Amino acid sequence: MIIECISGGLINSNVYVVAGNEGGVIIDCGCPAEKIIETVNRFGIDIKDVILTHGHFDHVYYADSIRELAGMKIHIHKNDADFLTDPVKSGLMFYHRRGVQGFKPADNLLDDGDILKIGDLELKILHTPGHTPGSISVAVGNCVFTGDTLFHTSIGRTDFPGGSHKDIIKSIKNRLFTLPEETTVYPGHGESTQIGYEKRNNPFVNE
Repeated sequence: MIIECISGGLINSNVYVVAGNEGGVIIDCGCPAEKIIETVNRFGIDIKDVILTHGHFDHVYYADSIRELAGMKIHIHKNDADFLTDPVKSGLMFYHRRGVQGFKPADNLLDDGDILKIGDLELKILHTPGHTPGSISVAVGNCVFTGDTLFHTSIGRTDFPGGSHKDIIKSIKNRLFTLPEETTVYPGHGESTQIGYEKRNNPFVNE
């Protein structure tokens, strides 16, 4: 499995290109569409799906343009569906480069436990609310893409609309920390880590 991180997106967000032998997906869309498509083309991968880990603008900002340029299908959890069209919930209205215009609705709404079979990949959707009501983590193989739920020795903010500190801690302990300790964590910002390391060293979860 190929995992390519495109870092340095909006507010230093990460975009991931994930591919097997027969296709792949893009996880989050905070980097310019042209940069993402260039990375996809470099690997010669057939990708038509974008999974958004949540609806904040720094993770969805280029979703419309990549859909238009490459015919991508946009997936988001059903509880964050209105974040795309509501610039207050997404935080977009506070981002001076675009103003208050929202994004187009997603092509597909996800639910907890959904499994997306794309080529030879099986991507399991884990509903991990707390940062937003519809935050998800995406498990594939021995990896999990956690968006803004779990970071290296940190966790996502919960002071935005729909956030809940209680829920994010519950999501991490009951959903993510039940994964094998050797599972590699690819977060929405910053460097990768492992589940076992975070169980022992994350001060926000172990306080």
